[in-house]
Amino acid sequence: MSQLIRARVKEAPMLLLNPYAAVARVFLRCATNQPPCSDNDLSSCASALQALRHAQVTKAEHVGSFLSLGMSLVTFHRLISGISASTICRFTLSLGRPFYYAEELQESDMMELLCLVFLDTTQSLFRARVPVIQYRVRDPYLVDRHAGLCGPLLPLLYRVCLLAAAVRTGSELLAPPDHFDALRKEIIAWTPSISTATLERFSKEEMLLLITQANVHRTTAILILHRLRHPFGEQDGVAESLSQTIVTEMKHCLAMAGQYPPNITLVLLIAGAEVHDPDGRKQILSLIHGINGASFYPFITNLRLFLARVWASRDQGTARYLFRLFEEDPDLSIPL
Repeated sequence: MSQLIRARVKEAPMLLLNPYAAVARVFLRCATNQPPCSDNDLSSCASALQALRHAQVTKAEHVGSFLSLGMSLVTFHRLISGISASTICRFTLSLGRPFYYAEELQESDMMELLCLVFLDTTQSLFRARVPVIQYRVRDPYLVDRHAGLCGPLLPLLYRVCLLAAAVRTGSELLAPPDHFDALRKEIIAWTPSISTATLERFSKEEMLLLITQANVHRTTAILILHRLRHPFGEQDGVAESLSQTIVTEMKHCLAMAGQYPPNITLVLLIAGAEVHDPDGRKQILSLIHGINGASFYPFITNLRLFLARVWASRDQGTARYLFRLFEEDPDLSIPL
């Protein structure tokens, strides 16, 4: 990643140097419990956001610079704000989408693109919308620094998003039950592809983190699909069992690897929404406390508040779908 950052800055220093430096300074301040952001950092990233917003990308070789810019701005936003950076993520992907579908992007571009696609797809799962890009698997054995082994799972998650968007708009009648059943079977059958080189490269603890990340996202997809077909109050036992499976895997990973897998915020939100008893809810909150960066990421507070809202709605029997609660607060930031 450091090689990629150096190459990007060399390609487009006027575009990337200031936002990269701002992200680095903010991260260091957050990690040392200092006030996160200065006026200069805000000004730098505001100018960078303007550059992104007015970008007109006409050549494939320029896409990588704007993917890097979008990534840096999403990271900056995630560190300083409780407001969603989803608009930045989706706009950045829209700049690269035509070149991606035309298969004109370079291999180095795929690192940043896959991260943004993973972020947009997981956000789209609980907001019941269609992701910007439908990911195409080139290398099933790829290990990504954000998505881990989940790259080959993304096409299945995209299809879940399509069904979720249909339910949200009231057009789910166009998707007969066998569509849900067929997709559910495919997700259940999916397992991460692991090469011999991957097994030799990573330690047992690192492999556990990668496999757990993949498994809990698969289980989360099954749970979301179940809830699209059977909203809150219907077949709750199946949903609670899937939720408990996620919690058990997370606890096992913590016990064996000493930490949780990365980028599992969505997983905790979906699993937590199914917990009814006070002890179980305390357990979910303790899992949230263990997220890397929980002491300084603003979205952690949002996650706790939103779960409290979900639990109150469920206790009152007023919520049918989780995405309906998100529609009440579209700017709420709960990233990966």
